[in-house]
Amino acid sequence: MLLFAATVAHAQISMTLQVPPFGVMVKNQLWNMLLVNAGQTTTVRISMTMLDEKMNQLVLTAVSPPLVLTRGARQVQAKDLGPIDYTYNGPAIADRNPNGLLPVGNYQVCYSLGTGIKTQQALETCILLSVDPLSPPLLNTPADEAQVYTSSPQFTWLPPTPAGIFGDLSYDLVLVEVLSGQGKADAIEQNIPVYSGGLIRDLYLNYASSYTALDTGRLYAWRIVAMNNGLPAAMSDIWTFKVVRAPLPGIHTTENPYLTLRRGLDPSIAAGTPTLQVNYDNAPADTSAHYTITSLNDRGNPIVQQGQLSLSRGQNLLQVVLSKTAAYDRKKVYLFTLVNGRNESWTLKFTGAAQ
Repeated sequence: MLLFAATVAHAQISMTLQVPPFGVMVKNQLWNMLLVNAGQTTTVRISMTMLDEKMNQLVLTAVSPPLVLTRGARQVQAKDLGPIDYTYNGPAIADRNPNGLLPVGNYQVCYSLGTGIKTQQALETCILLSVDPLSPPLLNTPADEAQVYTSSPQFTWLPPTPAGIFGDLSYDLVLVEVLSGQGKADAIEQNIPVYSGGLIRDLYLNYASSYTALDTGRLYAWRIVAMNNGLPAAMSDIWTFKVVRAPLPGIHTTENPYLTLRRGLDPSIAAGTPTLQVNYDNAPADTSAHYTITSLNDRGNPIVQQGQLSLSRGQNLLQVVLSKTAAYDRKKVYLFTLVNGRNESWTLKFTGAAQ
């Protein structure tokens, strides 16, 4: 990662900051610097202030314990300074662990270095810092370029990560019609929204019949904007879907289709239902197979459910009832894994569902 270096010299001490100017950051990274003392051994104390540029508000101040600085250059990190005293101004920083993540946003961070018993200021310097999420929101359903049979679809998505950098996370869903000859990105940027709802706290939106009706045969584009403390922080990709007429009577469709298991890990994520329905091709002709369901959002990916499934030769349409005692969370992602007689892992990712 490129290092941002700002150097200010005063008397016989200089400070060179080595703080990444962008990306996901933890508080400890704010203290990476090079101190050079060209004079005699002295005691210094480093102070830091962090200002939100958009809100023009002070969000964080900190001061280090006294540091004995001998003649020469010294590479300094948070661990070299001992316990740092942080003061939080307002609720912007949710993670108040000294090793915690900084919230998404653009900041001006200023440092001052004091010397002597009265910590008289010796030098000061400021840098601009941008904290971005590692992953933006991920759209889930309706799938990209999907055809839906209802004018009131359910929109679902996955949260940006890591969650610790968001002080107050909410979502804005933007839905527009894509006109003839228009790209989806242009439609999102230029067209008047069919729907735009902010401050959504859940990871889904049921498009109500009271909203602007979606017309059959029209192409729609949608995007999720993650909001931190009411300000845009990260945006998802743009997906499209088309509302089509329902199938003719007599053609059987299932509300919850069987989802095909894939060899290895697949990036797609299915919307969860109380009963997980999967399609598995039993090429080894096993009579049974063991399955596990693990949580991908919890530390260590713990197993939340496991068991045996009876199999027949060829295609198998399997139903796995999700245990109510496992307390599946609709805001988390789970991994279903079936291991066959060849020791092959066949998997499917899905979100939790209300029990």
